Amino acid sequence: MVSEMKRSIFIVLFVFLAGFCVFLPGESSADLFNFVTVTDIVKKVKKRFAEIDSYQADFSMTSYKLGAVTHQRGTVKYKAANKLLIDCFGGRQYRIVSDGRKMWIHIPSMNAVVRQDLKAESEGIFNTGTKSGLKRLFSKYHYKFASKTQPELQPDGTKKYTLFLKQKEQRGGFRTIKLWISEDFLITRAEGETAIGKKVELELKNIRTDVSLPNGLFKFDIPAQAKVVVNPLMSEE
Repeated sequence: MVSEMKRSIFIVLFVFLAGFCVFLPGESSADLFNFVTVTDIVKKVKKRFAEIDSYQADFSMTSYKLGAVTHQRGTVKYKAANKLLIDCFGGRQYRIVSDGRKMWIHIPSMNAVVRQDLKAESEGIFNTGTKSGLKRLFSKYHYKFASKTQPELQPDGTKKYTLFLKQKEQRGGFRTIKLWISEDFLITRAEGETAIGKKVELELKNIRTDVSLPNGLFKFDIPAQAKVVVNPLMSEE
């Protein structure tokens, strides 16, 4: 506990001093106290997603492992509280549906369905809510700006805040993550790398918030003759 407190104090001091020094040369006194810290951005991202009632976007995902490259694309739809629908069209086709209490993963090529019971919002790695998911993400990773200049100018002319995240404790999943965050505090791109060198790039486009999504979208009917596996996913707790 003491070592964790010392580490937290060090991170706070580092972020403050680094930001302070960036603005010292040649800046006016007004600019000196207007710089944005990485903590400010994380708070704004959490607040933005906490206020979203519904969300939809197109995604493209590329995975790299042992020289093999896999491309996938699809759509994601979310509705409070914890309703989720992901359809993947490219590469291996699958559908993920959650009504907030249970999650189903349907893989047509295998005629198989995974049914996973979900824990409460404040628990559980498999919780699907954007608010609780982001809270968990930032609690499990150290984070900092990916570069000194924020927001960064992107090739398409837009500006994005870029964050670099590293696992506090080495577990399964991504060892490091880089996030691109728009100036209205939505995550538009992510890149992750596992301890064994697998890399995944995810990009979100055509993001729309507070759209009308009927509850019926998040109902899943198990296909006839499908093989069903119940609760195969283990929590990391």
